[in-house]
Amino acid sequence: MLGKWIVVSAIILTVWGLFATSAPVGWWTWLARMLPRDAEAGGGLMVAVVQLAITLGATSGGILFDRIGYQATFAASALVLVLAALSALLTMRQGRYQ
Repeated sequence: MLGKWIVVSAIILTVWGLFATSAPVGWWTWLARMLPRDAEAGGGLMVAVVQLAITLGATSGGILFDRIGYQATFAASALVLVLAALSALLTMRQGRYQ
């Protein structure tokens, strides 16, 4: 809807870039705190999990898109996002993320 305006597109891309590039920094900081003696092993595991998530997301999204349409793909993405946010919130409240 607002994609025709270059300024709006630039602002949206800037905001997305700020959030998207800060997430991996947070992951690696958390990893170093949780596994101070095994950060290299944890890093390998983190890379494997991220690659698995990309693969599963692309595969399941493609299947949903082919079988049901783009609405199902967006709905499933929103559901996964909400579940991830709730999981992070619950973990934080239990004191596991310090």
